[in-house]
Formats: sequence, C-alpha cells, structure tokens
Amino acid sequence: MPKKAVAPKKGARTSRSTGVKKGPAKPRAVEPLDEAPEDEMEAAPKRRARPTAAPTKRAVARKPAPEPMDMDDDMDGREPDLDDVVEAPARRSASPRSKSGDTKLVALLNQSLGWELRAQAMYAHYAAYVKGIESLSLAEHFEGEVTESLGHAKKVRDIIAALGGEALSTRDAEEIVHTEDTRVMLEEALKTESAAAAAYRKIIPLVKDHPVFYHAIYHILRDEAAAVIEVETLLGR
Repeated sequence: MPKKAVAPKKGARTSRSTGVKKGPAKPRAVEPLDEAPEDEMEAAPKRRARPTAAPTKRAVARKPAPEPMDMDDDMDGREPDLDDVVEAPARRSASPRSKSGDTKLVALLNQSLGWELRAQAMYAHYAAYVKGIESLSLAEHFEGEVTESLGHAKKVRDIIAALGGEALSTRDAEEIVHTEDTRVMLEEALKTESAAAAAYRKIIPLVKDHPVFYHAIYHILRDEAAAVIEVETLLGR
C-alpha cells in the first residue's frame, strides 16, 4: 500500500528544491531600543504648546499734543481770553470819528427823525379824513405808512442814543395841510417822502465805515425811495 503524505507541521519550512522539511524558524532577536538616561530625560525641557499670537491692532497715527501756550508778561497770570487764543476773522474796522463829525451826524439824524414824526402825524390825519370809494385803498395805505414811520423813527433814535446825542421829540416844522381831497393828500405825501429820502442820502456817507449804522440807514432809505415810487404811481405819473 502506498504511504500517506504527512502534512508538514505548522511553522515548518519546506524546501522547494529538495522537499526536505526544515524545523520551525527561530524568532529573530529584537535589539532593545536605547533609552535615554533618566538624568537626560529630566534635563530635557518639555515642549509647550506655542500660544496663538493675538491679532495686532493697526497703529493709528496720533496728532502730537499741542504745546502749552506761553502767557505773555502783560497777562499777569490770568487765563487768556478767546480772542487771545483764536485769531478773529478780519473785520471792517470803523474809523474813529471826531466829535465834530458825531455832532454833524446827530444833527442830520434828528432832521430825518423830524420828518418821520411829521409823516406819522400826517398819514394818521389823512387816514381819518379820506372819503369816498378811494378810502377803501388809501386809508389802509396811509395807516401802513404810519406803522413804517414808527419803525424808522425807533431805529434813528437808537443810533442817536448810541452816539451819545439827544433825539428830538417834536416833528418837523413844515405845516401839515388839512384837506379831504385825495389828490392833495397824495401830493403832500410825495413831498414828505421825497424830503425824508433826501435827508437819509446825506447820512449814508457819514456811516459807511460803521456796519451797524450803515445797515439801518440803508434799509430806511430803500423804504423811502420805494414810497416815493408808490405815491407817484398812485398819482398816475
């Protein structure tokens, strides 16, 4: 009987060429890893986690702080006024007026004031005496002129007081014509407005260097010139 083939043991090598069975392979010795000495292990610094750098802020250029202002000797230690710190914009300075110049200006202002007082009395008188169908428009016109003359007179008095003068309290001596004829009323109104405008034109050159006075007189003169044109229109001229 033929012999049964014996299965090789587990782990045995079989030679391909000879078929000779070899014993199980010996395990290869593993060389131990070199361990660092304990002293070196303790001496080696531990690696720490690198902290995440905080985002840097963008540098903003700062204006240099203003240097402290030196006080002048003539300030005597007091705090500087606003005008000393900030230079005021250039203004049109009023040229100094002589006393004789003020006297002349006050005289012309009183002359204009006299015409304004006369206009108040005249227009109030005519508003009461205007008759007929024309009274519907002329009475209101005359009353409006009274109000305007009151405003002009107040401005003129304020300027006279600012100049140290004395404002008169009586109207111009020109007689007020009493009439119920509307055309005569308008003729008298034209004379008064024309005389007042002429008086203010004489004042303008004397106040051109004073902004406040010039502004007031200029607007009054403009009102007087407009009144002249209005009366001429009512007269049909």
